[in-house]
Amino acid sequence: MGEIILTMQMSLDGIVSRPEEWMTLSEEILEDHVTYYETVDAVVFGGNTYEGLEQYWTAAEVSSESPMERALAKRLNDLPKFIPTRSKFDLTWRNAKAIRVIDDESFLRELNGLKSRMGRISVESGIRTWHRCLRHQLYDTLWVLVHPVIAAEGDRLFDSVRELRRLKLADRKTYQNGVVGLRYQKA
Repeated sequence: MGEIILTMQMSLDGIVSRPEEWMTLSEEILEDHVTYYETVDAVVFGGNTYEGLEQYWTAAEVSSESPMERALAKRLNDLPKFIPTRSKFDLTWRNAKAIRVIDDESFLRELNGLKSRMGRISVESGIRTWHRCLRHQLYDTLWVLVHPVIAAEGDRLFDSVRELRRLKLADRKTYQNGVVGLRYQKA
């Protein structure tokens, strides 16, 4: 059986939306992401974030000034990508495939199917996808990069969780720019 890893950037106050406004990446963080993606078999991107991510990472593979970001972009562009969606839309990102999701039941069925077929799945975005995974405990690991900023407004990561959930800290790392990477597994 595979593994589902929820991977996200988060402000200190739990905001995960609009990270481009407050996220502070570094070569050190990019290097860890390159290493991480070498261990991942597929990626899930939410339908609402797909277009922006596709544009950014497709361009970054050739135009980024950072060698680490180019390496990360190449790996993301090469990985199989699955986009849960209710409606049809054109997917132009190489190795991207839409998965039809009409409700929580079909979402759970599709992601569990990916987990058993593909192995290690990284769920990258968006907030509704993360909320569904959290609400239904459809994850094995949470990898949260907490940025030293209070975003104040936006979508909070754990708003959909309504009961106590125990986690076990599996790893932590403090980056030179003040970001703290935390990896938790279900207890």
